Amino acid sequence: MKVIDTHIHYGTDPNVASSTCVPYLITGQPDSVIRMLDEENASHGVLFPHDRVMSPPWDADYDKANQQIGEAVLKYPDRIAGLARINPTFGAEHTQKLLRKYVTEWGCRGVKLVAGYDFYRPNDLKVVGPMLDICQEYDLTVLFHSGDAPRDLPYLQAQAAKAYPNVRFVLAHIGMHTYLHEAILACKEYENVNVDMAQAWPYDIRIFLNHVGMDRLTYGSDTPYQSPEVEQLKLKVIGLTEAEQEKVFSLNARRIWRIA
Repeated sequence: MKVIDTHIHYGTDPNVASSTCVPYLITGQPDSVIRMLDEENASHGVLFPHDRVMSPPWDADYDKANQQIGEAVLKYPDRIAGLARINPTFGAEHTQKLLRKYVTEWGCRGVKLVAGYDFYRPNDLKVVGPMLDICQEYDLTVLFHSGDAPRDLPYLQAQAAKAYPNVRFVLAHIGMHTYLHEAILACKEYENVNVDMAQAWPYDIRIFLNHVGMDRLTYGSDTPYQSPEVEQLKLKVIGLTEAEQEKVFSLNARRIWRIA
């Protein structure tokens, strides 16, 4: 069956990761994204920039990196759904201006947030509220990196979801094992919270499904850091039926990321 990969970094910073599982996936080369999607039997991919400010530091608001996502989306609009990496600490006016530009210029589908790298709390609505206002206005999905203390914690992120019940949220990595049960609680309490399984252990996936069900989980490879072959295998060894695999590999992603 065709899959949708909901967690793809557009390459990485070679100063941070000198070796990756998908070394040919390179920032600024859209064809490398399509090659990876084809090799993992994916119809679509959700693509966003490298998480950190590049080394040596530049592009602090990620605008140049986001424009590279836009170039890939415009070249392959039927295969790539693009997200903008956002640092909301630049303030309401700057953040909203950038997001409106990304939506109108290249059809941005959502935002990727890493509070720990950008030094804010995801439940601080003074900081994240103006960004979430735009997400609500344009029907954008919010992807949080989750599972790293003290800022990237599922239950802090759930407070943003509580304040914005009409916005879809995804907690990446199902809380990165250590905070698995926080992610489960977030999904059980708030219907607009979902997770992706990138880097999660098969145990984590099985426990999440037992507690929450099949409709809130999507497949994500976390390339180039992880191997798509290994990440897909996790879903195939935990006893899912073919219909259940189809939900996690594809159908849930179509709803959460607005993929036709």
